[in-house]
Amino acid sequence: MAETAPVIAADIGGTHSRLSLISRADRTAQPLNVRKYHKFKNADYGGLIEILDEFLTGVDCKNIRAAAIASAGYFIGDDLVAANLPWRVSLADIRARLGLNAICGINDFVAVAYGTLYLNPADVVVLNRRAVRPEQGAVAVLGPGTGLGASVLLQGASGPVALNTEAGQSGLSPETDLELEIFKLLRAQHGFVPVEKVLSGPGLLNIYNALATINDRATTLSSPEAISEAALDKSDAAAAEALSLFCEMLGSAAGNFALSYGARGGMYLAGGILPKIRDFLIESRFMDRFTAKGDMRPFLEAIPVNLIEHGQLGVIGAAGWYMDSLSSN
Repeated sequence: MAETAPVIAADIGGTHSRLSLISRADRTAQPLNVRKYHKFKNADYGGLIEILDEFLTGVDCKNIRAAAIASAGYFIGDDLVAANLPWRVSLADIRARLGLNAICGINDFVAVAYGTLYLNPADVVVLNRRAVRPEQGAVAVLGPGTGLGASVLLQGASGPVALNTEAGQSGLSPETDLELEIFKLLRAQHGFVPVEKVLSGPGLLNIYNALATINDRATTLSSPEAISEAALDKSDAAAAEALSLFCEMLGSAAGNFALSYGARGGMYLAGGILPKIRDFLIESRFMDRFTAKGDMRPFLEAIPVNLIEHGQLGVIGAAGWYMDSLSSN
């Protein structure tokens, strides 16, 4: 059987956009074939159309049948509502540029959740060594990046369904006296304090600055990248303290998310930050905080928890979601 016509798949994050041309051998074949892939820094471009123009340079577009655009935020009609993007995204503009009617938009973590269907064992690092084999049930996906993304994959009667959530915008729930002090500082600055005010790249910087205020010390680092690097190379104790607390609070949030959806099918950690701090995360108290939920500890200890190390999963999930959900070819 001839290979299907390619789909443009885009994974638009707050900092980077990843574009790919993806096809498969037939309507049901796995894995999907990534025919072209490139990662772009959003700040270098005036909008998604410019990125598409560069990506499609030298590509024969006559055979492209559709585009699946996965992005942080959510779509209302053709327009994307997103807090962390530097420019507007319009599906109508993309249709006009590509001359295609088959254009769809989904949340970026819906794409990642759907992409977990295509994972191999080599694509993940196991964090919960106590876990049993995955049971039939919801699969939760959570990941800090420019913001905090989250989705849930459910097995429906007609196939898998990925739910769009805005869990990163839910209220922060401090669990220690120190976290309560940080919460109070952030509330004084921002009013409402969503979870992503601490569990994101900017959130790591918020934790670092808050700890400096609480401990009455000067700040010497001004970016989440600098904090992570200083913690990883053990050159700055304050950076290590901030990153350790980041991992602990992520464990608590991930445990809450797993409980909220009964994620016996597994918990996957994604996003741009965690693979870079993999060993630090493994050695942190992430799993202790994940399972520290009173009587629900045995429930959480049984959930497989895995860190995704697959940079193309968002585009693969977006293309797979389109091919399985909307394609009639």
